[in-house]
Amino acid sequence: MIVKGFDLTSATENLIVESIKANHFPHAVLIEGSGAAQRAALADKIALALICGNKETVPCGECSDCIKASHRSHPDIIYREPDSGTSAPLYKVESIRKIVEDCYVLPNEADVKIYIIADADKMNISAQNAFLKTLEEPSAHSMYILLCSAKEAFLPTILSRVTLFNIGEEEREEASEEAKNAADAVALALTQANEYEILKAAGVFDKNQKLLTETLPLLEEIFAQALRIKLDAAVDEPTGTPVTLARTLSSAALLRLIDSAEKIAAGIKQNANLNLTIVRLCTCFRSAVKEQE
Repeated sequence: MIVKGFDLTSATENLIVESIKANHFPHAVLIEGSGAAQRAALADKIALALICGNKETVPCGECSDCIKASHRSHPDIIYREPDSGTSAPLYKVESIRKIVEDCYVLPNEADVKIYIIADADKMNISAQNAFLKTLEEPSAHSMYILLCSAKEAFLPTILSRVTLFNIGEEEREEASEEAKNAADAVALALTQANEYEILKAAGVFDKNQKLLTETLPLLEEIFAQALRIKLDAAVDEPTGTPVTLARTLSSAALLRLIDSAEKIAAGIKQNANLNLTIVRLCTCFRSAVKEQE
């Protein structure tokens, strides 16, 4: 079999190609890292190769499966995104249960149904436990491509049942001590009942967009580490900011904080007003912590 469309200079994509050629592609994979657009593009390439009806060259680009898949109109390639309607979009457990129920329904046209689940790390604990059922008892005609920025948001039971493909992350310079201190101060302020603490901690960003830009990825890392600690529950002694957050905030709150930090960082890249961005940070972070699960 010939597999087209992949970058064979990439170790990850080369591995994907070899598994498709051997007809041993995993029934559930997790694509982590890089940007959302890169993760989605790789998921589309995989789905196109898997759905193609040609047995010698995939994707052939000529069969009805390829034509529909290339237009994102194939009934057996199902795209899912987090539910809206909350301060930070999350997958509701009901939405995941619908996927689990649907996966046992036979494909419409192809030999397999492929679920591409964007921002899969936005599943809360209940949703992950609901999704675990289909990983433990996989359907013979369904496959799952989960996309996420960092795997730390997932339960260990989920990670043990998927194949991880890490496509790297954007390189950045070592963070300054000022940014590290700012990230710690903002994160710890979220554990305080007094709303003034977050305003005081965020004051260091006034007229300093560079510091805010440098600090936001550190905050994402702190929130993700705290979530992993909370899920693993394997920390004996309280030490460090992530541990403090894990012991103070709920898993849902940490997921909302990760989402908020990502969106604020995206806003900065689009040249959002600095003062409004600082206000948004304080408001969104406090809302993420206070909102009921």
